[in-house]
Amino acid sequence: MNNNNVAKVKILIAVMSALALIVYGFFANEARKEIYYLCGNVKADVSYSSVIKQLDTANLSTYTIENVSSGKHVVLSSLVHLYLFRCDIKVNSQDVVNSASYEMRLGVKGQ
Repeated sequence: MNNNNVAKVKILIAVMSALALIVYGFFANEARKEIYYLCGNVKADVSYSSVIKQLDTANLSTYTIENVSSGKHVVLSSLVHLYLFRCDIKVNSQDVVNSASYEMRLGVKGQ
């Protein structure tokens, strides 16, 4: 390869990398907004089944359900941004929401 072709390849790689970073940034932001808005829809005294129906509408996020002594703990987050943003939902033993909180969390999933 001559120097002209090497320069063109480097420019192409730089442009493609920048484009990939822009696309990733877009989807990461959309996942963050999805979690934020779904979490904002969850209020105290809402039924557990209603919460699950809403969470099932998520496209970029997933949720986990953990049974705890006081009821259930639901966590909504997304792999797109490495589980950095999440919504913690606490449900009592009568399947009614006690609280929901949106937070940015450093660490790995489940911590």
